[in-house]
Amino acid sequence: MIKKILELSKPIFVNGRFLTQEMTGIQRFSYEICKALTEKEPGMIILAPKKIRKEYTLKCRIIRFGIFTGFLWEQVDLPIYLMKHNNPLLLNFGSPGPVFYSNRMVTVHDLSFYIHPSWFSKRYWFYYRFATPVFTRLSKKVITVSEFSRNEIIRLVGIPDEKITVIYNAVSGDIRKQPSQGTGGKGRYILSVASLDPRKNLARLVDAFKMAGIDKEIQLVLAGKSDPIFNMELPGEILAHSAGHIPDDELSALYENATLFVYPSLYEGFGIPPLEAMSLGCPVILSDIPVFREIFGDAAHYVDPLDTGSIRDGILLVLTDEPYRMELIHRGHERVKLYSWERSADKLVSIINSIV
Repeated sequence: MIKKILELSKPIFVNGRFLTQEMTGIQRFSYEICKALTEKEPGMIILAPKKIRKEYTLKCRIIRFGIFTGFLWEQVDLPIYLMKHNNPLLLNFGSPGPVFYSNRMVTVHDLSFYIHPSWFSKRYWFYYRFATPVFTRLSKKVITVSEFSRNEIIRLVGIPDEKITVIYNAVSGDIRKQPSQGTGGKGRYILSVASLDPRKNLARLVDAFKMAGIDKEIQLVLAGKSDPIFNMELPGEILAHSAGHIPDDELSALYENATLFVYPSLYEGFGIPPLEAMSLGCPVILSDIPVFREIFGDAAHYVDPLDTGSIRDGILLVLTDEPYRMELIHRGHERVKLYSWERSADKLVSIINSIV
């Protein structure tokens, strides 16, 4: 246990816009890092719009204000508040914050909008494509969630290496501590947890599942939500889809009772769902892309995400080879131990301390 490091003359504020959004990967990172940081700096204050969602239960002080919501709150109400309070350090975990505010740390989860602009709405792409170089260069420090994303930021945005720090995701304690919802054995379904985002490669997963010829014996369950920032429609072949926020108890049960978890993404900054699946004893199939090799090592079975046949073969192999399934489950449990929100918060504290 480290001692309290942040003995500061000025408070640290967190951009709490994420508290108004459904909890997907970026919001999960923001929420969990704030929970862990609160234990090390109880004086941390989150600034948020007036209406926040009920699923976020943080024990730190939250100040709600402003007349706007969303983007306008972040670009109008938030900077006005900061200027009135002597321009304190602002931590941004989910969104970049006021574009031209310099006393801040910003988190860049990935640069998929640089690589694949067609995946996003034109409005979203235009803003982030041109605002990202501005807010990253103005920020005191840039946080990202993998070495892969760090290298992408250096390559595509031109931010110096020494300005960027990697702070990994981990599994939420709320996911891992849920009571078992199982019936004593695995369910007869293959699971993927993902937003309706072209990068998630769901259409190929559906085709691979159909090619495997196992639809009478086992189902395919896709759990996630749609989002207007993505240019993608829900394929008609999807057998199950849960729109909107999935409560942690339901999510835990889905992972725990699944026969297999498949995540054939084309591009990611980290990938929290596979780590959650591993923590609850579900064998995992992943795309063979650099970031997954970095994060998951030998704890998953890898497939070519552009080859439907490769995805199909991976599914059939892990379903039918019981010793291999059990080995993947064991490796997954061990891999999860490498990641901790507490250790990530420790690293963040040292970065903040170096700034202030």
